[in-house]
Amino acid sequence: MEEFHVIGAGGIGLAIATSLYKAGKKVLLIENNPEKIAFCKAHGAMVDNQSFPINIEAFENWAPCPNVVNILCVKCYNNDEILKKTNAQTLLLPIQNGFDERLTSLPLIGEGIASFISECAPKKTFANITRSGKLHLGPTQPWANMPFLFELKTLLVRGGIDSLLIRWSLPYKNTKLMYNAAISPLTSAGGLENSALLKPGKLRTLFFQFLLENHAILKASNQPMGTIGPFHPDKVAWLLNHKWLGESMAPFFRPSLKKTYCSMFHDVMGGATEIENYNGYLSRLAKISKFPSPLNDIALKVINQMASERSMGNARWLKAILDAF
Repeated sequence: MEEFHVIGAGGIGLAIATSLYKAGKKVLLIENNPEKIAFCKAHGAMVDNQSFPINIEAFENWAPCPNVVNILCVKCYNNDEILKKTNAQTLLLPIQNGFDERLTSLPLIGEGIASFISECAPKKTFANITRSGKLHLGPTQPWANMPFLFELKTLLVRGGIDSLLIRWSLPYKNTKLMYNAAISPLTSAGGLENSALLKPGKLRTLFFQFLLENHAILKASNQPMGTIGPFHPDKVAWLLNHKWLGESMAPFFRPSLKKTYCSMFHDVMGGATEIENYNGYLSRLAKISKFPSPLNDIALKVINQMASERSMGNARWLKAILDAF
């Protein structure tokens, strides 16, 4: 495992690429934004004000190479273009939040779920880690490819990424979805930073109800969930169902979310989001298990409308969700 292609020079892609570079590996960044490519060639790949001379190549000129590990750090809506260039021999490992059924049907060598937040400046290969957390690395089938994943985890830890090897990625991906599918549509609709969701008021109540709906859909669909953060999702649901406990604990978590934003916050203005891979996926699960999903359904409708208008989040869009609640 000597060479890596990191596809997507966003916040997570830059964090992973620089970590592997620091671990002594050959790394090539793949990006389709010409301004990012020019910035990287001039200034390097930068994370937390440290610059690294990592090579970068335009996506249109890229092709997967034999025995090179391709780490997919792009939004789910970009997957189709990448998969057109891959084949059954391509070594592919995604680090994504959303669920793309086509991607997960492939023989992936593993999957990463990031609980840290790395935010990238527009049109630059410059990122900052704005919230610490772990990278959970695991196979898409229990216990598969563990020697390879152990080696990758060791490299990432050596390069500064707090990584944890898990026996199966799905439980942790479901847990991340439970949170992201509540945080992303609400903050994107309102044009808010993430910490606004824990401020006392109707929005916090809606956020808690959203988490409970997501948890209930996953449980009704017999989806496994793992522990990310201090509590297992079942414990989170128990706390939120005891209203005074959830409200009393919110102030302790709010500071860690200050000045952090979900990626969908900016994506809506570009016209493409991962809403179908978050709330759309949960809505589809709910329909299969005949479970109600009103908050996911209205979030899907509002965010899709925002994206079609390329509208920035504001009080009007958030009110559309709050009024439905």
